[in-house]
Amino acid sequence: MVLVRNPPSPSSTIPNTKVFDTRATALALSKFRKDPRQLWRGYTALAARNLPFTAMQFPLFELLRAKAYAYREESGARSGTLVETGIVTAFSAGTAGSLAAVITTPIDVVKTRIMLGAGSGGDGEKGRGEVIKGMQVRGKDTKAEIERGQQAARGGRAGGWAVGKEVLRTEGVKGLFRGGALRGAWTALGSGLYLGVYESGRRGLERRRVGEEGVAPY
Repeated sequence: MVLVRNPPSPSSTIPNTKVFDTRATALALSKFRKDPRQLWRGYTALAARNLPFTAMQFPLFELLRAKAYAYREESGARSGTLVETGIVTAFSAGTAGSLAAVITTPIDVVKTRIMLGAGSGGDGEKGRGEVIKGMQVRGKDTKAEIERGQQAARGGRAGGWAVGKEVLRTEGVKGLFRGGALRGAWTALGSGLYLGVYESGRRGLERRRVGEEGVAPY
């Protein structure tokens, strides 16, 4: 019996130690080389979305949770178990988060478009030119319209307002709420999971501490 062994090729003997491709990151960052400030483009819109979202979500969450516990208390179904805590908290947090997410969807749409436009024009001049050219083609060649387009392309202080008006004009109210259902669904899932697990874990550790040390919880 004769065994014939082929020598391994050089490519098979060299381990593939390249885990991360840094070229993609370098290519993305190169778009902002001339104007690094564009990396922070859309931050104002991000804050404008998160602040009202949080201000709506958590008060509504506390209200819904209190109402749910009160209803179970009146109906005699209150058990006080960790499972009940997790389910009530997850339902309340998911409902509150989903509602707040849908309401703030227009701000999220504006924020996303501002951020996506940050690198589309390279140094920003091309982006401004495309906006102005588009307005001229549609007959919007007035000085005010062009100035608003320039501010939107730069992502300046009036950029968010200008982008929102442009979306409303070209796509209507549906454009401002595009992706709202998906945003509400994943926010409900995420908020329900992390707040439900957190509250159940906190109550569990609290009861364990009371049982071991015999002290009242905070």
